[in-house]
Amino acid sequence: MKLSIDEKVAGKLTQKSVGLATHILKNEGFVVLEEVLPETWVNTLRSAVCTELDAKYENCADELKRAGNHGGVQLPLQNPFIDPLIIENPMIFQVLRSVLGERFFGCLPYGCNAAYPGSNKQNVHRDSGHIFPEVQTPMPPVLIAANIALDDFTIENGATEIWPASHTRVDSSPIEVATLRIPPEQYSDQPSVQTLMSAGSIVLRDMRTWHRGMPNSTNRLRTMLAIVYYRQYFMPDNLSNQISAEELDLFSERSKWIYRLRQ
Repeated sequence: MKLSIDEKVAGKLTQKSVGLATHILKNEGFVVLEEVLPETWVNTLRSAVCTELDAKYENCADELKRAGNHGGVQLPLQNPFIDPLIIENPMIFQVLRSVLGERFFGCLPYGCNAAYPGSNKQNVHRDSGHIFPEVQTPMPPVLIAANIALDDFTIENGATEIWPASHTRVDSSPIEVATLRIPPEQYSDQPSVQTLMSAGSIVLRDMRTWHRGMPNSTNRLRTMLAIVYYRQYFMPDNLSNQISAEELDLFSERSKWIYRLRQ
């Protein structure tokens, strides 16, 4: 959805836009806030992310190859990666409050997803299953992924393919529940779209929504940031907010509250 100039300048959505974004996210399983963040800011973050990716894969080319040239890295809790526009972005938080409630929480450190040149087509999958797969009526959203695009997402560089409203389809077999992979017979006749968007756009996605990374046929890395947020009371068994007291001192009071659950 496109934002007004006033919203971009203020860094805040109108109540009408919050309502629209909430409606789209709940019904389609994802919503794109287009061209939210300024180009100079995006370029700075992209450069810093690429430095971290280069350091991770410098001697791990085999690992990247095994993953079909889809990579990623956990980013350190230091500047520029703890910029408030990332970890407490007002627009993201407005929509999260509307969808998950006032007491939602997030997990740090967060990561970056990257499609390298020559990346392949991933398996269709969910990032999270239904918490009650035995119940055929889907529950309200529990986990939301917030992605910030640091590159333009195009057909050529493998913009993420996503199946609208697939978050409402409850898993049909124990294999799906266990692996989160969606078999071709489930998705082949269902409509999908690719998330075509400009760098600086934000995607909020119900993590039950079917999606996959697509081939990057360009000679340029495609990157995006990824942070996961949870509904109050939902405590996943892999939650790990690995924040030291020194790192926490760098956070605003709001961020300390959002990322409040630590091991």
